[in-house]
Amino acid sequence: MNLDLVRRPLLALLLAAGASLAGGCAVAADEGDDEFEASTDAITDVNHSSVKRQSIGNCWLYATASWAESLNKSATRGNAEMNMSESYWTYWHWFDQIANGSASREISTGGWYATAAEIINRYGIVAEGSFIPSEANDEMSLRQKTALDKINASIKSGALSTPEARRDRALVRRELDTAWELSSNVRSQITRVFGASVSRTLDRSTVSTSFTSIRRASSIRVELRDPQTRQPVTATLQDALGTRTTSWGPREGRFAWQMTSYPTSAAARRNTLIRVQKAMHDRQPVIMSWFVDFNALDPQGRFAAPPATPGRQGGHMVVVEDYQINDVPGFGTLKVGQLETRPEALEAALSPAAKIELIRVKNSWGSFRPDRQFVLPGYHDLYMKYLDGPVKRCSENADGTTNTNNCYDDTPLNDFVLPPGY
Repeated sequence: MNLDLVRRPLLALLLAAGASLAGGCAVAADEGDDEFEASTDAITDVNHSSVKRQSIGNCWLYATASWAESLNKSATRGNAEMNMSESYWTYWHWFDQIANGSASREISTGGWYATAAEIINRYGIVAEGSFIPSEANDEMSLRQKTALDKINASIKSGALSTPEARRDRALVRRELDTAWELSSNVRSQITRVFGASVSRTLDRSTVSTSFTSIRRASSIRVELRDPQTRQPVTATLQDALGTRTTSWGPREGRFAWQMTSYPTSAAARRNTLIRVQKAMHDRQPVIMSWFVDFNALDPQGRFAAPPATPGRQGGHMVVVEDYQINDVPGFGTLKVGQLETRPEALEAALSPAAKIELIRVKNSWGSFRPDRQFVLPGYHDLYMKYLDGPVKRCSENADGTTNTNNCYDDTPLNDFVLPPGY
């Protein structure tokens, strides 16, 4: 199985599973057609949306959707849940690659938060049922996998096999529309807003999205925190995304969330984790990227420690839910899964002397799986003993297996996306 990886912005590198530098995400061991119902178990710490399951290496889009859905859910009366279409964003990610000349052999499914933010800025948001109606309530999109196979075939030997063809933006759109099996209604809506050759984008045009299912980020209401007071404020998803200034620099905007890399020293790491804790105390859906070695996954659905022997590997992006911490002054251990409401205990948990034992995350590997266990349906516990590593990061053999003879030590925890003021 091909494993793609997420990008690591601190070093301006791509996390690579093997010699390839293609981006993407670690996906489940089986990518079959089995369908599973989403969990209805409520997790009360962070106001999460339902668990989904990726079928290709685009976890970064699932994590971004989970983040945006959580912010929107907290801002709606009755916690109404918007099912944002990762497939819609994936469609545009592929369009940008092909039309801009970076997909000469095949599509790269990988990216990171900043990539997702720019896709949303340019192309907006669509509900899953509006883009692919048959997958409106499905936990996993099978269309993504079939579309990927079709568009790669087009690039390899079909209509998009030449550089000239890939520069024809109208042709690229037609090939994507066909690969995704989009209805005539969806195709016409995309054309109405962006043009047949995508001559317009939402960030550079005042074009109306009226009478379409496409929504600008500025129309999506979210609940954010004031950077100074940390009190809840109603804003828009556009406020949370901010705007891009440079490829690797901070995003602009008073409420813009920012990516921060996991440091190397113990003191700096603890300071970063305290920032994450503060956001989690305020029920903020912090995004986290980390490196997966599936040999570390135990029968209880935990990544408890680096494995003795490297297994299948890949980068991954998730959203945090909870944590367990030891040596809290005056309180000892605060356990994962138990909502802590005592202000003095939460404040003590921010002590530099306290030690996080594990971080519980919401994943995009599905909610119920016959091939693996979860600590809760769709959730995994990542122990700091694993996240701090080191683990052996290895190259990949031609058949997709891990080359255990070509490895180096690395820290699995890569970075967080945090709200301003934390």
